[in-house]
Amino acid sequence: MATLTIGLATSHLAAITRTPEDEDTSQIANFRAGFRTLSAALHAAEPDVAIILSPDHVNRFFLDNMPAFCIGLFDSFRGPAERNTGMPDREVPSDPALAGHLLNHGLEHGVDFARAEEWVVDHGFMVPLYMLDREARIPVVPIHVNCAAPPYPGIARCYDVGTMLRDAITAWPVDKRVAVIAAGGLSHSPGDARMGQIDAAFDRDFLTRLESGHRDRLTSLTNEAIDATGSSTAEIRTWIVLAGIFAEQGFRRVTYESIDAWVTGCGQCIVGNRTP
Repeated sequence: MATLTIGLATSHLAAITRTPEDEDTSQIANFRAGFRTLSAALHAAEPDVAIILSPDHVNRFFLDNMPAFCIGLFDSFRGPAERNTGMPDREVPSDPALAGHLLNHGLEHGVDFARAEEWVVDHGFMVPLYMLDREARIPVVPIHVNCAAPPYPGIARCYDVGTMLRDAITAWPVDKRVAVIAAGGLSHSPGDARMGQIDAAFDRDFLTRLESGHRDRLTSLTNEAIDATGSSTAEIRTWIVLAGIFAEQGFRRVTYESIDAWVTGCGQCIVGNRTP
């Protein structure tokens, strides 16, 4: 049977790969160092395959067809879909056997995943993968969580989808080690009238809720409270799915920086039995 090894959560903005290191402020340097900590933890856990949870930013999916959750089912995928991200176009190997197992397990246990057999993923997926596994050594199954266009999946629903994914991973009859990466957030409002505003108090409270490991502390968050902190703070749903996968395990905070230059609250955490 498969083994769930480690979970990583990180903000995924493209500015991290666009910004030259010689232009780093102390905050950006600290956030970049956090990626090195996450990458070391990921490789120390020795996963055979990883799952990445991220929203698609209206590149693959649009308002006429916006699934709440979608699994990529293919041998490999490419990205980023956008230009000027500071990253080269890359191909990342995937694991269609794991993707198919997650899809079927979900359909049998109350989660009607959509599936995509063609998908050029955007920066939300590719920035974390580039920063954590630049040589693309680890096969990755991408899962879209809708955080881009309301109505969004509910907070409790995201957590429960996570618990289903945990059950699916541990029921996979293959002797492989599986890591999970959640990408998105924290408070930010790109293209919104509030752009430039960062709700650091909300971000720190959210990280404290994750550190507690308590389901109720996360699922008591309301859509209204999240939306009030930024037009794209909805992306914390990927972190809540990860919390459901590692149910009742407290996260360890690696970094938090309210980075004005990037108009985003940027955080990183680790969770799992192999947490260093």
